[in-house]
Amino acid sequence: MWISIPKRHIVVWDSICSTISPEKLDVVMEPFLCMVPYLLVECASSDEQRAQYSPEPFTYERPTNIPPSESVNGTNAGRKSLAEDKGPDVPAAVPADASSSKDKAPEPSLVLLDKNQPTVSDLQKKDARYQEKRDAALALCRAKSDRTRKLAASQQSPYTANITARVIIPNKKLYPGYNPFAPIDKKKLKELADWLKTCPHYRTPLDKKPHDLPIIRLHIDAWINVLRKRYDANPQYFRSERMCFLDHLFAQQWRFNFKDFKDSEPDQNGLGRRLPGGVWNYYAGTIPSFCQSNKVWGTDIDDINAPVNYADTHWIAMWISIPKRHIVVFDNICSSISPKELDVVMEHFLYMVPYLLVECASSDEQRAQYSLEPFTYESPTNIPPARAGDCGVYTLKYIECHGLGIEFSKKDFAKANGKTMRDKMAVDIFQELPDAHEFENKDNDANLGAYEG
Repeated sequence: MWISIPKRHIVVWDSICSTISPEKLDVVMEPFLCMVPYLLVECASSDEQRAQYSPEPFTYERPTNIPPSESVNGTNAGRKSLAEDKGPDVPAAVPADASSSKDKAPEPSLVLLDKNQPTVSDLQKKDARYQEKRDAALALCRAKSDRTRKLAASQQSPYTANITARVIIPNKKLYPGYNPFAPIDKKKLKELADWLKTCPHYRTPLDKKPHDLPIIRLHIDAWINVLRKRYDANPQYFRSERMCFLDHLFAQQWRFNFKDFKDSEPDQNGLGRRLPGGVWNYYAGTIPSFCQSNKVWGTDIDDINAPVNYADTHWIAMWISIPKRHIVVFDNICSSISPKELDVVMEHFLYMVPYLLVECASSDEQRAQYSLEPFTYESPTNIPPARAGDCGVYTLKYIECHGLGIEFSKKDFAKANGKTMRDKMAVDIFQELPDAHEFENKDNDANLGAYEG
């Protein structure tokens, strides 16, 4: 197949035209005829570039004047000559010792492979896929990192002229944003209640509902998407224009693949370790795909906020500060994780975040700004605690309030307010993300694709 974008045309060279009928070939080619022009329009970087293309399907042809080939998969492939195959006038095949070797058909061969055991070829292909996806993502990251670093509006000062040194400005009263604890709109709450009456899962008695962790994670990501949408629309509401909100898959992928990172051998510069699949996409801001930021860590992003799940039983909030080389963990039920267990949970991020910044640096000059030394972390104990069962709600509210630059008020985070916060978040998700109940994060497919074909 040859696809000509300027000609909006595809040419198919088929060496055995009888193998595929015109109708079947139409079916084979339809995806390319429709999706290639659509992709060009969808991915155009400007209206001017988009105007050069059209979503109308391409055309295609299959020339018939090309040299044909012989079938190797036909009825006679790999078989000895048989009289019934050659017609009634052809004599039966003579013994092997009475005929020349060139007249004999090749003997069929069979190789049995254990599908449960990877072959050397499988492992080589796996590594090749990993390297290919890694190189492509790094090329994108470094292309973005080459641009001139610009300060956010909140970091600019009339006393620094055009100098790109960071200006630290107190957050007090500079980020009014919105009230995350505003009263629930009763009309919207009724709309949600009416919708829930049509939901089979909601009507299931509580004692018969399974502890469905994937559903809980879907709800966690739904609220993170609300914050991403709000931040994308009104970054001035938040305490910085150099921050991002990540979904639960970020922490999950890093935790599951940390052993591969530790076990892989670094090169003489301490680099070359095996990172989790999709890690470069997080670094470049291409995932989460919802309200995609396309902001590069360190170049455009200073603060990373994400929920972290512990042992499928507890949620905590994590704030990673790249300039400070420090991580803060907001744990609303400290008794759920011992200090030693929290050390294990945080080890992944303490080592892999600084490593990623060095590995993905676009130049030696930029690489010199970072270090492979692990980050530090702390877990404050003076934050308002939650009741058992409310850890997910409090984790998300910690992330929201921290992003807005609002202190964790004991009054707002009183344990008795847990249900109110949950209801308010449910209403906001229902109103701001109408299809959230149908949303399933597919980014993990791309993450796993770094290793699997």
